Amino acid sequence: MSEKVEQYKAYLQDIGNIGARHETARGFFISVLSALLTFLALAGKDGPLKDIGYALVLVVGIGSFAICILWLCNTLAFSALYSHKFGRLGHMEKELPFQNFEGEYAALKNDRRFLPITYIECGVAAVFALLFVAVILLHASK
Repeated sequence: MSEKVEQYKAYLQDIGNIGARHETARGFFISVLSALLTFLALAGKDGPLKDIGYALVLVVGIGSFAICILWLCNTLAFSALYSHKFGRLGHMEKELPFQNFEGEYAALKNDRRFLPITYIECGVAAVFALLFVAVILLHASK
């Protein structure tokens, strides 16, 4: 039994490491997109960068939109990875005297307030994408 507990603990640590990589990626996307959105805001009609020209605004806006799509894809990949990892964790728990994860997950699934964090993150990526589309359209109407 001790060997199974050690495998379980190692698997939990692996999931924690994946979570840390996910958090690093999330921070990267938010930082880059926030900086690009700030740049485009400064290029507005009354901003200090108002003379940069529509071509550059368009290139930065399209590039930023593409980064949003990549962030969305990255988040969906992490979501799939978490799903499979947690499924394996649940399978491992069946051979242990305790089923902490399975019990907690079953309770969360029945709680109407629960929404997986990766779904929320996909929504944030989509909002950023819409903001960049709006900036492009606003600059086009100048």
